[in-house]
Amino acid sequence: MLKVKCYSGYKMNERPMAFTIQGRDYQVAGIIDRWYGEGSAYFKVEADDKNIYLLKYDERKDDWELIFYQNPGRLMTAQLTECAGFHPIFRPVSRAAVPKRYTPLN
Repeated sequence: MLKVKCYSGYKMNERPMAFTIQGRDYQVAGIIDRWYGEGSAYFKVEADDKNIYLLKYDERKDDWELIFYQNPGRLMTAQLTECAGFHPIFRPVSRAAVPKRYTPLN
């Protein structure tokens, strides 16, 4: 189960600050990328464990979902772009491809 603690500024659940997966707590070290879809917001974040997580917030359901996980210390992620219907983020990404700049939350 995924639980997300958020910063709420000018709007509710503006960005994730921390999250819990299966009883383990993670702090968001920085937001690498964010984008908005129809009724949803996506946050690609680096957590305090140095792994990358893609979190989706469904504004209509007021619900969070873990979409993707990547351990940059491993060689590469799975090649899934050949399958129709997958989001373009599912492509090989090496540690060098991870942006060096991100929005620090401190």
